[in-house]
Amino acid sequence: MHPDFSHDQHLLARPDQQIFWQRLTRRDSQSGRRLLMLHGAGVAGTLTWAPLIGHLTAHDELIIPDLRGMGQTVALEGGEPSFTLEQVVEDVMALIETQRITHFDLIGYSFGGLVAMRLAQRLRHERPDVRIGDISLLEPALLERECHSTMLKVREGYAEAAHAMREAASPEAGIIAFLDLISPHRTRNPRAERMMVTRLAHRHLGFANALDCVTHAVHEIDRDVLLADVMAAGGEVRSMVGGKSPETLREYHGLLAERHAGWQSLEIPGTDHSLPFQKPRRIGAELSFE
Repeated sequence: MHPDFSHDQHLLARPDQQIFWQRLTRRDSQSGRRLLMLHGAGVAGTLTWAPLIGHLTAHDELIIPDLRGMGQTVALEGGEPSFTLEQVVEDVMALIETQRITHFDLIGYSFGGLVAMRLAQRLRHERPDVRIGDISLLEPALLERECHSTMLKVREGYAEAAHAMREAASPEAGIIAFLDLISPHRTRNPRAERMMVTRLAHRHLGFANALDCVTHAVHEIDRDVLLADVMAAGGEVRSMVGGKSPETLREYHGLLAERHAGWQSLEIPGTDHSLPFQKPRRIGAELSFE
């Protein structure tokens, strides 16, 4: 994946899934820091994080799983069964346990940001022997706006997009509806638009399941308790948002930084929700703090 790292691939057997994951180890190891990297809905770990890897300097080991419904992780029964947030988190916890991982930094993008927060919360209460260092969240689901009731209404649009992906002859209309919700101010370059749609259509049913997974979690999770546990679970928390992302999202992350000591909010100019694809060098520099 990158010449500075050796690279190996593995499968983790779960009761109903084969979880594909990768380990990258820096050839000239220095710090010993490990980074667990959780991708977003509809895209695999490799596709999400490969542009970033060459810009990481602070971490010597990278752990990159493919979450349920995405990448090379597959259901044992075949098809694309629905899943819950807790199942996804338990997959990652099983990976941590089987590999005897006791300390790591954590990054999560979009859906993976929600998984990262819930993972931090559960590890804090269930596995206090596992130490999380710094937590980086790239436009995480559940933190899209301050008003919770408004966020619930917005999630109805995501549920409609997921329904369209499943029921229409082609998933394209549902994917475009999702993009209009998540990145309404994106640059609609035809080539870039086609690339995004093609990328998200690769496993469109798994993508739809991930959207529904988030919608269900938004109704079930106490966000204030979650945020308090995330702040208590690790070191510094930094969220990164796109400068072209909706104002309500950017304002809420600014408020989180004002309200919580140890929370830093960074706005990445010229980007929208696709910020890890658009500005990997800048994000890599932010992750390479000492």
